[in-house]
Amino acid sequence: MAITYSVTQLVDPREPEVAGKFYAKAQASGIITIDDLADDISYSTTLTDGDVLNVIRALIKQIQKHLQNGCIVKLENLGSFQAQLRSKGAVSREEFTADLIKAVHLQFRPGKGLNSLLQVDALKFKKVPGLNAKVVEEDPDSDLGA
Repeated sequence: MAITYSVTQLVDPREPEVAGKFYAKAQASGIITIDDLADDISYSTTLTDGDVLNVIRALIKQIQKHLQNGCIVKLENLGSFQAQLRSKGAVSREEFTADLIKAVHLQFRPGKGLNSLLQVDALKFKKVPGLNAKVVEEDPDSDLGA
């Protein structure tokens, strides 16, 4: 398996008159659902897919509960989740109130187990057409047409 990517041209908004450079853009090769994960885990353990689904759903509820209480939720090698805030500014510390908080975002920091798998030297990449591509680019590594 390989991580698929397309190539797209991006213009620097600070220099719109200069031709943009071309960059890699990851293209998803599919979607894996919670049911898919449960099936995969059930085949590699003695648990049923229903048992696995119940555990995953309970884990999600517990993560939500602890994030709402301001905790960092650390899941060993998987990584950690933490709430991050966006707010408007106040002139002084004393004038700042919770009413100035405008959004809460979830930050995920991958753990060593995930990060170690995402080393460029350890991955394979495959070029694919972009989602809006009008012309299909030929891939010399493709088995199609051979």
